[in-house]
Amino acid sequence: MRLPSRLAIACLLALAAAHVPAAPALSEEKKQALDEFVAAYRLAEIWPQMAPKIAHDSLPRLEDATHADLDADRFPDAAHADAAHARVPALLADGRHALEDALQRFDADELAVFTAYEIYAKYFETEEIRQISAFFGSPTGRKLSDLGPALLAEGRRPRAGNVLEKHFDAAELAEIAAFQASPVGLKMNATAGQIREDMHAHFIARSEPALQAVARGLADKAEAQAAAASAP
Repeated sequence: MRLPSRLAIACLLALAAAHVPAAPALSEEKKQALDEFVAAYRLAEIWPQMAPKIAHDSLPRLEDATHADLDADRFPDAAHADAAHARVPALLADGRHALEDALQRFDADELAVFTAYEIYAKYFETEEIRQISAFFGSPTGRKLSDLGPALLAEGRRPRAGNVLEKHFDAAELAEIAAFQASPVGLKMNATAGQIREDMHAHFIARSEPALQAVARGLADKAEAQAAAASAP
């Protein structure tokens, strides 16, 4: 039995994404359904899980931004500039932690609302959103969400087999299978990849100001270290 796309989206932490084109105006009925979806699907819990991955994925951008800041700064001579640039690779680990800390302070509720209103609303109709909320708001759906990270870790082990059978009874497995086989469950599976791409692009763009601030701090640190090393 395949794990549902909830796990692929939330637990693989491959979430994050994009400045997508503005969706058409939403009806009040759909807004209400999306608000219920945010709570049932626990969208606000996704961002704290994603922040470490976003920080990791942003390392090349962080390095480039730090070098760009150094290029814009004034140095006594080319040797001092080169010395500062040479310090950057060793500072990236600290920069990653600083960026992750900054991302963890983002408003997870605001990001959840964006994800629902600007991304999921593009792919699912009002009634489909309600069906998703109904499943993930049920005892079995909530249990599946709670166990998601553990199920994913178990599924990666050699000869893991059907990890769902280890945690769910026959009635619960039947509920999960029925949801996966339903039109909305199949649609979730079919759109999961595009939703991940949309989310990733948005969250990367959303993190840009924090990344630039961290890059400036790394550039300052690189300059200070280079200056100290060259002091008589």
